[in-house]
Amino acid sequence: MPIYEYECNKCGKKFELILMSISQKAKPKCPKCQGTNARKLVSRVRYASGPAEEGLASSVEGKLLQSMGGKVNDQTRREISALAKTAAKRGKKRFDSMMDTGKSDSVDY
Repeated sequence: MPIYEYECNKCGKKFELILMSISQKAKPKCPKCQGTNARKLVSRVRYASGPAEEGLASSVEGKLLQSMGGKVNDQTRREISALAKTAAKRGKKRFDSMMDTGKSDSVDY
């Protein structure tokens, strides 16, 4: 189901048009002024969802434990878990920023 973005040439409103199939002909109509003269915008590819923090945290935690031979005390295991959650949150934030801006610059946490 394609989603197209348009900008109304009359009032400047940006809006989306969802089509049921690629073969359906687009007939953009501005929701603000009802104008039918709109230009198609070039938009960045977006994904419905990025990486889940829980999955990233679990993966990081597993890799950290594996790198330590898996034999750690409970306190160290809790610290590794907290570190993995922080790393996953930062990774998710960076991924979302990259999808929004198209850049992979560092992100303030």
